[in-house]
Amino acid sequence: MPSIRLFGRRFNFASDDLTIPSLIDIILRLPLLVTFIIFRIKDESPNSTCPSSFYNGYFYPLLSVYIAITISAVFICFISTRGSPLKNIRPRRHMPLLIYIRLFLVLIDIGINIMGSVIIIRVFQMCAIILRATIITTIVLSWSVAIALFIILAFFIDLTGFVSAEKKWEMRIRLIFCCGRGYGGQSSDIKNIVKTLQYLFDDERFDLVPSDVAAGLILLQQEDAIEERSVNIIQNVPLELLKEGLYYNTYAQSAFGWTIGFCCGCCTCCASCCGNQDSVNDPCGNQYNTLRYLLRRQNPIILYANFHGAFHRAPFYIAADNEKKTIIVSIRGTLSATDVLTDINAVEDVLETELFGSGYCHSGMHSAAKYILDDISTRLNDIFTKYPDYKLIICGYSLGAGIASILSIQLKSKYPHLKCYGIAMPGSVLSENLALATRDFIYSYVVDADMIGRASMRSLEHLRDRIIDALSKCNRNKIRLLTMTLARTLIKRGQTFHSRNNRTQSLIDNSVTNSIIPTDVNPSISQLVLTHHSGERVHLVLPGTIIHLYSTDRVGLFSRGISYRAGITTYDQFFQLIVHPRMWLDHFPASYSTALADIIENYEQISQQIA
Repeated sequence: MPSIRLFGRRFNFASDDLTIPSLIDIILRLPLLVTFIIFRIKDESPNSTCPSSFYNGYFYPLLSVYIAITISAVFICFISTRGSPLKNIRPRRHMPLLIYIRLFLVLIDIGINIMGSVIIIRVFQMCAIILRATIITTIVLSWSVAIALFIILAFFIDLTGFVSAEKKWEMRIRLIFCCGRGYGGQSSDIKNIVKTLQYLFDDERFDLVPSDVAAGLILLQQEDAIEERSVNIIQNVPLELLKEGLYYNTYAQSAFGWTIGFCCGCCTCCASCCGNQDSVNDPCGNQYNTLRYLLRRQNPIILYANFHGAFHRAPFYIAADNEKKTIIVSIRGTLSATDVLTDINAVEDVLETELFGSGYCHSGMHSAAKYILDDISTRLNDIFTKYPDYKLIICGYSLGAGIASILSIQLKSKYPHLKCYGIAMPGSVLSENLALATRDFIYSYVVDADMIGRASMRSLEHLRDRIIDALSKCNRNKIRLLTMTLARTLIKRGQTFHSRNNRTQSLIDNSVTNSIIPTDVNPSISQLVLTHHSGERVHLVLPGTIIHLYSTDRVGLFSRGISYRAGITTYDQFFQLIVHPRMWLDHFPASYSTALADIIENYEQISQQIA
């Protein structure tokens, strides 16, 4: 940071990002350079097999260029390690000039290889075998490096100025997520996604590149590791609620098994021989059979399954659980690129409800919920005619949990006994009024430092500002941060939460909902966030009753046997992302299964310790 500028254009990398590429360049060319020199020394005898035209027309020019390229790579490597990411960038001020020299040498290298090809063809058979192999390797390396270099420059160039900012993000979305192919999205959906990405990344105050974000996260992890953080609990979790969460967690996670069955099965049959009439987009029955296998302990009756996954289309199934006497609608979470697009479509949609008035919800999840509602409305009527004494349960994991909560609100008036279990619930689903109104039937489970449970426009904007602040104070170079500091960070164990505070209030004070920064955050950070767009958006939060599964142990990335506790808390505890080595692992299905099972097994002992 800041990003480098070449040929009057901005590129999405910084002058301190070239250390490793330069080292790779040196490592690849240095052996060939040494081989050239050794061979020339040994080939100075009168009986030399290679003619002088080879040396004068190809060998010496190529040797000179290799020496120049190696020297320039050493300078680039050295200068890129100087200074700091933001505080001291003056030592790297000549980096653009070095890059121009390096590109010029690449062009010379290409020219020498083209002009020398004629000479090589004529004298190739006269030279020693080792020199032939070296020449071929040199030509391949030169062309490979040149092509890779220009591809990288083309990929990292900022297209602002060539196309509009909206078109730039749309092109990136289609390239990264869809490989340029259509994905069924409407232009309004694309505009919503572009709006979200622009809100977070296209800010005139910042000039971040991807490596800056990585370095900033490492610095923030060091800060968060030493912060004395408390978990605020307003009520203990009833054992029955934990058992239900673990039970329906199996249904929620079983949705991810469809892809395993689809990828591992050999689909050589036809729909008429083994397809199931109650499943959609599963002609060979592989996903349906995998689903039945994953639910073999519960042994439910699979009433209907829709395996169609697309943009704003989440796969789901309906099952009848005879043991619990429940009809379960389970919705799959994020598993594909189109699911990621649904996640990113995070602008606020108006949600009109019969029981709770109007509010706002996540746009992508709302579209997916409407798709499922249209598909199951009539089916549910038929199902409850056949199972009149059963109750409706809607569950999901991650993205599926957010969709399940919105779907539950839409069905609550028709099915008063409905309950929703959202495992790994995203942190940006409903507006605050709807989140509070749904505490009686929506249950959101979040493990420890799970980043998805804390991810929202508010927390991501705050994280971006914290990264800027951390980089501005850092005196170390970026390559050191991304190597040595990262290694120590991953190995080190730390506490996410150090203590537990019991709060008596059951509702969040209005003054809390209007604040987006905890009181213990650096004042400079608070000023950044409070002065930037904070009043322009409706903030979406975790819905319903929030069950926080947390640990007060010192844990690291590879920790095993973590002991957990549980408490009911409020959504204001998830306004800030905790940068911890396990912030991503805590979102994995295994973390939720382990945490719920551990708390249930040690429930009495934990209750006595808390008391």
